[in-house]
Amino acid sequence: MLKILLFAVIVTCIIIFGGRYKKMNPEQKRKALWRIGVGAFLGILILLVITGRMHWVGAALGALIPFLRNAYGLVSQLLPFWLQRKKAEQEQEQAQQQPQQPPPPTSTNQMSLSEALEILGLNGNTDKGEVTQAMVQDAHRRLIQKLHPDRGGNDYLAAKINQARDYLLSILKQ
Repeated sequence: MLKILLFAVIVTCIIIFGGRYKKMNPEQKRKALWRIGVGAFLGILILLVITGRMHWVGAALGALIPFLRNAYGLVSQLLPFWLQRKKAEQEQEQAQQQPQQPPPPTSTNQMSLSEALEILGLNGNTDKGEVTQAMVQDAHRRLIQKLHPDRGGNDYLAAKINQARDYLLSILKQ
């Protein structure tokens, strides 16, 4: 009995739709066919869920299919922006992971007294006792804690600080 009733409803809908379909212009026909197709698809999904032949999650996923047509246009517009953002994030991440290149070394490995004092942030004259070994050690410790490669500094600056300390200590020991 249920099958006969369902068949009668479908035939009636086809007859009614057929009469209206003939009077539509091509654009309206396309929209009407799309709506009928979606409605029939959703109706079949609901029927399958009610009869227990399809899980409700499958029906829910199937019901989303007609909306994917509209989502395609949105995704195609947003995808270039998303890809550009991802590329920028990857470039930034790679830049952070690569060690910073130290500045080119100075022409000579020898350091002058004024340069060593300037690097360690000390003022004074080593000959008159204004700069002591303890001051050099303290200045070195303070700077190397900030600029050591293990703490975010780079090898070049740490090497310069160590070179300045060694140079000043060698002068002060004489």
